[in-house]
Amino acid sequence: MTGHGSDSLEGKRVLIAGHGTAGRTLAEDAAAAGEVVVGYLDDSSTAPEVLGRLAEVAEVCRAHGVDIVYFAIPSAPADVLREFVGRVPRPGVELAIVPRTYRIVSRDRVSISDLTDVDVLDFVGRAPVKHDMMLAREIIAGKRVLVTGAAGSIGSRLVNQLLSLDPALVVGVDRSEPSVFHLGQSLRGADALELEIADVQSQARIAQIMERTRPDLVFHVAAYKHVPLMESNPIEAFNNNVGGTLNVFERAADAGVSRVVYVSTDKAVRPTNVMGATKRIGELLLSDIGAVAKSTRFSGVRFGNVLESEGSVMQTFRRQLLRRQNLTVTHPEITRYFMTIDEAAQLVIQTATTGRQGDLFVLDMGEPIRVYDLARSLVAAVDPTLDIDIIGLRPGEKMFEELSYRASSVDATTHPKIFVLTEESDHRPGDTLGWAREMLERTRSYAIEDSELRGALRDFGFAALQ
Repeated sequence: MTGHGSDSLEGKRVLIAGHGTAGRTLAEDAAAAGEVVVGYLDDSSTAPEVLGRLAEVAEVCRAHGVDIVYFAIPSAPADVLREFVGRVPRPGVELAIVPRTYRIVSRDRVSISDLTDVDVLDFVGRAPVKHDMMLAREIIAGKRVLVTGAAGSIGSRLVNQLLSLDPALVVGVDRSEPSVFHLGQSLRGADALELEIADVQSQARIAQIMERTRPDLVFHVAAYKHVPLMESNPIEAFNNNVGGTLNVFERAADAGVSRVVYVSTDKAVRPTNVMGATKRIGELLLSDIGAVAKSTRFSGVRFGNVLESEGSVMQTFRRQLLRRQNLTVTHPEITRYFMTIDEAAQLVIQTATTGRQGDLFVLDMGEPIRVYDLARSLVAAVDPTLDIDIIGLRPGEKMFEELSYRASSVDATTHPKIFVLTEESDHRPGDTLGWAREMLERTRSYAIEDSELRGALRDFGFAALQ
């Protein structure tokens, strides 16, 4: 997929895969832009303008001198799309895939920047999980909701979705001034939105916001999450991900918040890196605080990699494709679970509607995906002249991520795609809370070396820490 201006498209010969509404609409737009639509491919239509089946794309392209092929079957399964992409004669024939959002292209080609995360899920063969948000609306409507990390990729989508559920107020808290500014610009006109610049580590500031806004629900999303960066900054990871989480939990309990939802990660399972360890400590704190703060219900939600979140592998692939650079993968067999930002945000909201004190939820994310396969599909669809470079595992990086410790520890809930974990903790109730407070006295005053903190984390139970 390349991004050309309209002048270069004049007279280009176009073949459209799909004779449905999307394909015919696209044909009208292409003709209006000066392109010559030679016909369609379709497996179910026998109209005169249909020149062959999808599998015959190479023959039809040669017979009709096709310059560009548009794939315009938004309902096609991922394997059909992958097989079709592999049959298009490349190089020589351009390929554009109409995004599943029905943003039909007119004068410009669909480029890598146009691909939605739903399209990318298509490449890896998983349909997005759609949640019925009616029950969530009953929980959120008329309520006051606070979101930490509100200006991040997941937090901002969470804020957006919460605003659509008729809340009395959504308070977005984040310490990044430019990100908060952009969030405010994107949600101009949202009367129920209030934005606050604040650091989750500040006890006085978080207490002030909680006391003034009196939230009914708190979604704690704020965290440092980049694995290699946190490997080299473990004290900051601990202060933010453990200290900030403990602070939000305690201030929420003090303010009488009825429900707190903590956003965790699959990297918290048997963590091999500092980031994962700090997120697992947050899960343990959730249980300890919940046992003490009886009037506030604490729960957590753990999920895999969010495709378009800041720093995700998909963002890296996008940048590389836009620069026409080879895609980099750390290991040919490395696998990850993938989900869209919308799925993540909906899951977080849904978990507020179910569960008991201290519950930890996971999403049915299907099978893990080989990152190499994702990269290969993107190269085939976007720029077949590029290659894939294997660069080696990064510090603290796992080959395979897990969402729970054992399959037997996952139980069903009232939501068909949401499960609750029944993991046994290695720590007695209250142990994590006491240990975290002691460690925070040292990390906040920087009276500890990075190596000492790593040793303390291993001694606490994270033996796999690298």
